Amino acid sequence: MRKLAAAVLLMVFLPLVAGQATVEIVLVEVYESGYVKVTQVVLPSEYSVAVEVPVLGGNITGLSVLDESGDPLLFEVNGSSLTVYALNSTTKIRITYFTASLTSKEGELWNLSYSFPYPVTVKLPTGAVVVDLSDLPFTITANTITMPPGNQYVSYILPAPTSTPEPTPTTTTTTSDTQSTPTNTTSSSTSSTTSTPQPTSTTPESTTPESPDTSSTAGIKSLLPLIGLIAIVGVSALAYWSKKKTGTGDLPVSRDEFREKLESLGLTEGEINALLYVYDQGGRAKQADVRKALGIPKTTAWRMFKRLEENGLVKVYKRGKENWVELKF
Repeated sequence: MRKLAAAVLLMVFLPLVAGQATVEIVLVEVYESGYVKVTQVVLPSEYSVAVEVPVLGGNITGLSVLDESGDPLLFEVNGSSLTVYALNSTTKIRITYFTASLTSKEGELWNLSYSFPYPVTVKLPTGAVVVDLSDLPFTITANTITMPPGNQYVSYILPAPTSTPEPTPTTTTTTSDTQSTPTNTTSSSTSSTTSTPQPTSTTPESTTPESPDTSSTAGIKSLLPLIGLIAIVGVSALAYWSKKKTGTGDLPVSRDEFREKLESLGLTEGEINALLYVYDQGGRAKQADVRKALGIPKTTAWRMFKRLEENGLVKVYKRGKENWVELKF
């Protein structure tokens, strides 16, 4: 608390001059979901009051700025940079935050892309296979890659999830039980006989083969009109709900014209398929339904529809607890 109060006093009474700092570590830990944890360790120069630190990515969350003792420091986010107000005694600044803006997915291929003026160490998920790199890395060890400064990307594929085999069911025989406890077996069979009011016994009338065949045939014949009526009603209902679900007759353009428009905009195949799915649902659909129908991860779908909304192609809104997507023509 004393360090924090002193930093506040410095901000009020001293002129703020951005000091120089040395970036010691920039670590990017990539999770399987596409989220990224960024850790930056900065060494401020002596007598620095305000230190400017570049931020990797946008839409950061969970931002934490601590000194070498683990005490919080005052900071201010200015676009793509971070201003940290340090004390004269501060020798190390540790910055951590999370972001989902650095990764994207196309099919099974993940892509991590960024621009940073310092070397960055990328730690991929366990088992990830690197497919392509934008530049020759400084070092590669297991799933950790250190890339040089500048505009960089790392393309990788995650391994398919492994399924554990189901245990083989074991069969138990009752021979040993019957032999070991003949008294119990007899008593159980006796109790079951007494509990059943009418034991199964065949009578001469039920043994005639004509009796069950005749009754089943007559039953089926009597149900034929009802089955036909149900089939007619079911087909009509299916056609009605299919037409109501698509609802394409109310849309201003045909599906082919809509697809041509999307292709002319230079959208990805995944974005086109997502918008065509919404079109087939009548122009609006739940975001969760689109994601499940096309097999898109939740984070990737959220980023994709955010881009489409920024381009004026869709409107994303909340109804109840669900996010909905509506086309804008």
